[in-house]
Amino acid sequence: MERNEIRTSIKTVYGMLWDVLGLYEKTECYNKVPEELGEGDIWDFMGDKLQEVRKEASKLFLGEEELHTELFQIVDEVEHFVRSYERPGVVIRWKQINPRIIFWDCSFDIKKECPQEYRKVSWGLTNLKFSCYPDESLEEARKRYFEEIEKKMKEHNFKYSDERVFQDELQRTLTQVFEQDFKEYL
Repeated sequence: MERNEIRTSIKTVYGMLWDVLGLYEKTECYNKVPEELGEGDIWDFMGDKLQEVRKEASKLFLGEEELHTELFQIVDEVEHFVRSYERPGVVIRWKQINPRIIFWDCSFDIKKECPQEYRKVSWGLTNLKFSCYPDESLEEARKRYFEEIEKKMKEHNFKYSDERVFQDELQRTLTQVFEQDFKEYL
């Protein structure tokens, strides 16, 4: 494949994954097929969307084993998120690429709203485990992050739901993943 063809093909798969993540708010966090898209089982609906991405990636990168493998890793990572039903629900690699996605971890809220339960979990006194144990510096960074979002929404009269704000951060993360993994082609 020529470099331009590879670039275009990567962007095609990226766009399809962007669309899958873009269904987060519309599907009520991947829990319900939107009315305008018909009725059916959300598990099957999202599975079909991911299968479309796999099919297109396979067609575009037939004979390009290395690129095919790299793209399928990202598709698998998106599927992990779609099927996890949690927020942020992303693989560790995505958190490393965009640490701001950590700000959506439930451990922040539990630490604030149920400090005794949080302490039990953080001390290992229960079978529960968090993927993140926020310290003061992380809590302060999170506070600044959400203050900046609120300021932007107020300045531009945006009325985004919490799910939409998270979806936007998730899509930013996808962009960073593609920029990191395919920087020589983009």
